[in-house]
Amino acid sequence: MYGDIFEEEMNRETVFRDASKLMPEYVPQVLVHREEEFRQLTRFFKPVLENRSSQRVLITGSVGVGKTVLARRFGAELEKAAGSRGMNLTYLHINCRKDRTIYSVIAKILQHFNPRWPYYGLGPEKLLNDVVNYLNSRDAYLTVTLDELDFFVQQNGPNLVYSLTRTAEERGGPNRISLIAIARDKSFLRSLDAATQSTFMHNVIALDRYSASQLKDILLSRIREAFKHGVVEEDTVDLIADIASRWGDARFALELLWRAGMAADAEAAGVVTPEHARKAKAEVYPEIKREVLRDLQLHEKLTLLAVARKLNLSKRAYAFTGDVEKTYRVVCEEYREEPRRHTQFWEYLQRLNALGVVDIKPSGLGQRGQTLKISIQEVPAEWLEKEMEKLLREK
Repeated sequence: MYGDIFEEEMNRETVFRDASKLMPEYVPQVLVHREEEFRQLTRFFKPVLENRSSQRVLITGSVGVGKTVLARRFGAELEKAAGSRGMNLTYLHINCRKDRTIYSVIAKILQHFNPRWPYYGLGPEKLLNDVVNYLNSRDAYLTVTLDELDFFVQQNGPNLVYSLTRTAEERGGPNRISLIAIARDKSFLRSLDAATQSTFMHNVIALDRYSASQLKDILLSRIREAFKHGVVEEDTVDLIADIASRWGDARFALELLWRAGMAADAEAAGVVTPEHARKAKAEVYPEIKREVLRDLQLHEKLTLLAVARKLNLSKRAYAFTGDVEKTYRVVCEEYREEPRRHTQFWEYLQRLNALGVVDIKPSGLGQRGQTLKISIQEVPAEWLEKEMEKLLREK
């Protein structure tokens, strides 16, 4: 029975040629409307290729404006350009929302060069020393992008950036590590030392939100890669571009396009119409991305479920931290997890706040355990409750 269903679905007619070309992790060969920013990055890194120096660059912008894909495309081209000039240079992209500690970031760098490296039980300073020794022994260079660095610095402080930018000064050799930092804005730089702050401030690439016409160009470019010829109606592209232009978010526009294609396939329509785009919009809230929720740690998910459930039940705009913590303990019991202590629960709330998933502010009540109030501003609490329950079931 199930085998028949599987084969039936695999053989079903589809509007897609390659749906993976619409996924967030896909890096296109051509970055539509980001050519000038790519040129800026190239200018900043010219001394790295010509003089074997190091560089630090900051890329800023809101969600979905192409920060990550710009860095990844540049990194791939940088490796090629270095190789053609006889320079041994490696590009590495690290998402600091997933690798949340100094240890995990440096261990990931070390693992990239040698997956069997015996790094367990070693401190981050020793790991970084091993990275530098590896680069020196091979006359090699590393350019590493620290994606969502503002979130990382808010949680861990500036020590990672300081260590990566000071390796050469402390050892007296050439600095072989260049950094590209990605953040929503420059405010996190205030946490860095004056010298590092100054370097980044002079090398900033600020990405503006996309306009409707720019989003349409991006959609058309991806349609050529992802869909069969002629199956996406022009009105559909215009509608999706208009919807996503409210936020200037290309990632949201591409998700809408993918979901519209899925809706067309579900109906065996053969074409992707504006009505399919409207159905897609009804399923998606652009302000909170599902991949952000999916990447949360288990007790962060439990905490967020507690917030959503408390707000949904009360029908109020805010919930007090003390009340949410009680709900969190009930949620933990429901999912057979041992609830964490108050200090850890508070850390989970702070991380959710840093990600922009919840909003925390003083309540003015002055009651112990209820001095702060929590709200969800971007999506309905009912939707978020269902989404978290679904993710926890998958877990």
